[in-house]
Amino acid sequence: MAVQLELAVNLFMYGVALLAGLLVAELSKRLRQSEVVGQILIGIILGPSVLGILRPNEVFEFLSMIGMLTLLFIAGLETDVGVIVRSGKAAAVLTLGGSLFTIFLALPIAYLIAGNLAIAFYVGAALCATSISITVRVFAEFEKLKSSEAQTIIVAAVLDDLLSVILLSLVIDLSTAGVLTLQRIIRILSLMAGFFLAVLVFGIFFTKYIAPKIWMLKSRGAMLIFCFSLALLVSFIAAYVGLSPIVGAYFAGVILAETEIRNNVLTEVSPIALVTVPIFLINIGMKINFISPGKAVIIGILLSAIVVLSRFLSGILTGIIQGQNKNSSYILGIGMLPRGEVLLIFADLGLTLNVINDMWYMALILVVLFTTFLTPIFLKNLLLRGGKKNGQSNKDDSEGNREESG
Repeated sequence: MAVQLELAVNLFMYGVALLAGLLVAELSKRLRQSEVVGQILIGIILGPSVLGILRPNEVFEFLSMIGMLTLLFIAGLETDVGVIVRSGKAAAVLTLGGSLFTIFLALPIAYLIAGNLAIAFYVGAALCATSISITVRVFAEFEKLKSSEAQTIIVAAVLDDLLSVILLSLVIDLSTAGVLTLQRIIRILSLMAGFFLAVLVFGIFFTKYIAPKIWMLKSRGAMLIFCFSLALLVSFIAAYVGLSPIVGAYFAGVILAETEIRNNVLTEVSPIALVTVPIFLINIGMKINFISPGKAVIIGILLSAIVVLSRFLSGILTGIIQGQNKNSSYILGIGMLPRGEVLLIFADLGLTLNVINDMWYMALILVVLFTTFLTPIFLKNLLLRGGKKNGQSNKDDSEGNREESG
């Protein structure tokens, strides 16, 4: 009887979470806001801190983990290695500059607040993760997706995902060990290098010999089952050798991205994302504990200011190197501002592994909410200003041409 009751409760919570996630996603679309923010907020409202309708448990944790792995698997599938190679120095400078500025500014402040170097490193690395879905939507609204700024930001975001995944494995190991030594850093980097080399060799073998034969599978859903199983198994291997499982999911996606079945896999994996990613986001909100909310809000605002400043500086640096005007430089910086899914993964794993406490967890979630809200405001203003300047330039050119013809 107790088992049946527990099953019924889990079914009820899963059904409520999915329906609530759908309603919030629909409302967010109509209000032209981020679904991510809406689903986190509904998790807070329905979770133990407010209404108490939903509560974290092992079932939700498992579904949340599947959602997390699916997100990174899709991110890997959307990674175009060829575009990264051809992108030149602009995207690399934008990514590395933003990450270095963020860590340089966040590390001492986080250390002063926490008094713990492991937490400071973890927070600094977490703040490096970018999510540009909001940025892409704004560029699309202004019909600027093909502009040089938009293309640079998109490629930089892919590089940012890659860098964040590497940083995540590094800081999780260092934070859980509690000791920061040169030997440990070398060991972790060697382990990661060995894993990436093994993935590279397997990727070449898979792309050449296995992927072309997947079309021969005739069972219903065979391609999805095979490829998603591959993602889960590579995630297991990553976890087994001491890395985060999301590293495996991401690189499984990268391997498949280089094959002819990439678009088919992307299409078929979407239903899994639809029923697991909302649970991941709602679970994030459910875990927020309003202990010391005032301090968490202050820290969240401070960390958000650090992110804004660091991305602003990286945009200016990239603009100087590329010889772009100030407005384009600002667009590059603000376009990389939103913190999103990868930061949420950092926060969730950090809390689960006891690397960070409830206060830091809430502060990191607030960074996601603040930057997701601020980005469209800043970016729309910059794009409008750029449009006006271009319009004035065109007007001046046409008047000059008339004078010459006269």
